[in-house]
Amino acid sequence: MPGIIRFSLLLPIFLNLSSCTISHQPGFDMPGIVLWAWERPEDLRFIDARRTGVAFLAGVAQILPNGSILFRPRTQQLQLPDGTATIAVVRIESPPRHETPKPEQLLFGLERIAALPDVRGLQIDFDARLSERVFYKTVIESIRKATSKPVGVTALASWCSGDRWLDGEPIAEAVPMFFRMGRNESRNMSVESAMCRGAIGLSMDETWPVRPRAVHRIYIFNPRAWTRSDYLAVLSRIQNWK
Repeated sequence: MPGIIRFSLLLPIFLNLSSCTISHQPGFDMPGIVLWAWERPEDLRFIDARRTGVAFLAGVAQILPNGSILFRPRTQQLQLPDGTATIAVVRIESPPRHETPKPEQLLFGLERIAALPDVRGLQIDFDARLSERVFYKTVIESIRKATSKPVGVTALASWCSGDRWLDGEPIAEAVPMFFRMGRNESRNMSVESAMCRGAIGLSMDETWPVRPRAVHRIYIFNPRAWTRSDYLAVLSRIQNWK
C-alpha cells in the first residue's frame, strides 16, 4: 500500500540541545530529482520512487513583530509510494520589522520536524534579511547540534554568488533558487559558492537557466498540486535541459 504521512503525529518533543553534539555534516541520501510538495493535499503515488524524492512542507514558523514565533505544523495529507525518500521542509516567514526572536522558540519546532519517522533530513526555507542573518546562523548551528540528520537550506541565488554569507556554515546542502528571483538576481547568475554547486531549485512555470555542470540534484517547485502529467513533463524537460 502507498505510504501516507499523517501530520497529526507531530506531538511536542523537547530535546536537550546541550546533550547532543555532532562533529561532521553528512550529506543528503536523496535521488537526483526532488519534487517540492507545498501546503496543500498532494497525491504523489504516481512518481517513480527509484529516481524521485519529495521535499514536503512540514511546518511554517511565523516570526511576529514582538519576536515571538508561531509554529504551524502541516495539516494537509501527503500520499507517497512506498520507499519514497523524503526531506522535511520548514518555511520561516517574518515581517519587515520585528524584535529578534529567541532561537530556542524556533528550535522547538525544528526538532519535532527532524524527529519525524522516515525523514532523511531537514531543509530550512528562509529568505533572511541582512538584519536576520546572525539569528539565522545561530539557528543553523543549534539545530545541527540537536539532530544527527542532515540539515540543508534554500538560498537566494545571490547568496551563492557575490553575497556568500553562508559559506562555512554547517549545512549539508544549499539549494540556489532560480525562480521567483529578486531585483538583484538573474537567471544567468553564476554559482560560485562550493556548497551551492551540487543542487539547484527550479519551477515548472518559469524559464530555466543554462544547466550548470556540477549539479547532481534538481529540486522542482510546482505552483499547483502535482499531477501525473506535470511529473512526466518535468522528467522530459530535465532530460532535454542543456
